Parts: sequence; structure tokens; C-alpha cells
Amino acid sequence: MSIVRRHRLGVTALVLAGIATLLVLFAFDARTWQSSVRLDDIRFRALLDHGNLWKPATILPGDPAGAALGTSDTIAWRRALQSFWDTHIGANPQSQEDLPKLRARAQEQLLELTSTAKTATERSGAANLLGVLVITTPVDAGNQTAQIQVLKQSTQYFQQAVELDPGNADAKQNLELILRVTRPGKGPLGKDAHAGFGFGRGHGATVVGNGY
Repeated sequence: MSIVRRHRLGVTALVLAGIATLLVLFAFDARTWQSSVRLDDIRFRALLDHGNLWKPATILPGDPAGAALGTSDTIAWRRALQSFWDTHIGANPQSQEDLPKLRARAQEQLLELTSTAKTATERSGAANLLGVLVITTPVDAGNQTAQIQVLKQSTQYFQQAVELDPGNADAKQNLELILRVTRPGKGPLGKDAHAGFGFGRGHGATVVGNGY
């Protein structure tokens, strides 16, 4: 066997070994993503303000396994859900942001998901949470114009949630409640307006969305 032929075989063997190594690392990163999402979902259910969730320690640069799995949508939903709960807990364990900033970020994330989330269930869930976020925003009791605007906007979000997913029982209940709050003869925002709206049965105890 000539020196050139042996050299070519050696290079080929090295290339194949490199490819095999990359495939092994890719598979490892994919499993890391799967286990990380499952475990962090459990952590989130146990402690809503838990930090550093859904950040798997992958090996390959650029995280090709995450891209192949389509993790961006999965993580976007969970980040928005955590931001929503930060507004109700009243603090972000990762920063010193005040409540208005927390609300603004949660609203921005949820609003994007109403049009970009992959499933109608997620888009509807985001719209429902937007409605809850709006209706629970503190409003000056003497500012009737602001109160009416809050009611109108939250009603639109609840209606949108029902249109996106007619099976969203939580959005239907919230819509029914807000229509009852605004019925003739009742003040724009009764005492139950900020306390009676449901976040969604799945949103407090589970993480709704696509997982692995």
C-alpha cells in the first residue's frame, strides 16, 4: 500500500471518527434538552420564582440539537409564563425590577405568543393570560376612563382566547365574569374584578405547552 493511499485512509478514518463524535454529542445534547425541560417544569410547579430554569448545559457550539428540536417555541412559552407569574409574586429573583417593568415584559412576551406560538392552545392561553394581566393591573379608583379602558382591553383578550381555542374553559369563565362585572348598574371594577379571574387551571400547577 502506497504512502499516499495510507494517508488518505488515515484522513478518512479521522473524518469518520469526527463525524461519529459529533453525532454522539448531538444525541447527548438532545437528551439533555429533553431531561432539562421535564425537570425544570417540575421545579417551576414547585417554586414559581425558581431561577435559572430551562437552560440546559449543552456541549456543541451553537446548540444544533436545540435548533433541531425546535426549542425556541417551547422556551418562549415557558419564559412568558414565568414572567406572568413574576407579576403576581411581585418580584423577579434574578433582578431588582419593579412591578411595572415586570408587567411590561410579561405583556410583551405574551402578546408575541398570541400570534407566533405553534399551537392554538398556546396562542389561546397567552391571550387569556394577557386578559388576566390587564384586568389585575392597579387602576386609580377615581379614573373611570382608565377603568373602562382596562375592561375593554381585557374583554378583547378573553374573546380572542375563546376564538383561538373554543375549548379554553378558563377564558370562557373569565369572559363571562368580566361581562358580569360590566353589566348595567354595576360599577366598572367591582371588588371581585381583581380577585376572581382565573389564571388557568394548567398555569398554576403545570406548564402548558409543547415539551419533550
